[in-house]
Amino acid sequence: MRAIASLILCLFAIAPAHAGWKAANPAVEEAARQPRIAAVLDAAMRMDRAILSHDVQGFADTFTDDAVVNNPFNRIARKQDAVTNFTTGLIDYTTLERVIEYAATRGAHDVVLMGEEHLTPVGKAKFAGKQVKRRTTEIWTDESGEWKLALRQATIYSAE
Repeated sequence: MRAIASLILCLFAIAPAHAGWKAANPAVEEAARQPRIAAVLDAAMRMDRAILSHDVQGFADTFTDDAVVNNPFNRIARKQDAVTNFTTGLIDYTTLERVIEYAATRGAHDVVLMGEEHLTPVGKAKFAGKQVKRRTTEIWTDESGEWKLALRQATIYSAE
């Protein structure tokens, strides 16, 4: 029995991490065809892949310098706080899926993404081993041709 448990843990450990997004409705599918929104969705996927691959620099590079996050632990975090949470293992997932319910441009330099995320925390991350669902709102801004996360709100509504 112990050998089977060890084998299962080894398979889980070597299983590839997975990130992705899907449109929740036809309006998001249409919006995703707009170049600015498509570029933001690509940037969001780079951030998610950085999280899953433990790429600290890639994670840090997705934020504006003055980024502010209302994180799932009901705390306000600045960019450096988020990077510290990442490097200490408080942000550590094996899966991260986005369901985008709203995607739109705002003004000349911003894009809003709203919806939910489904993720599997591991290690020291809160709710490790559970399936977590959270509502999110993000504002991405164009900084000299690079899309960066400026504002984010995330609220956990289920951890099973």
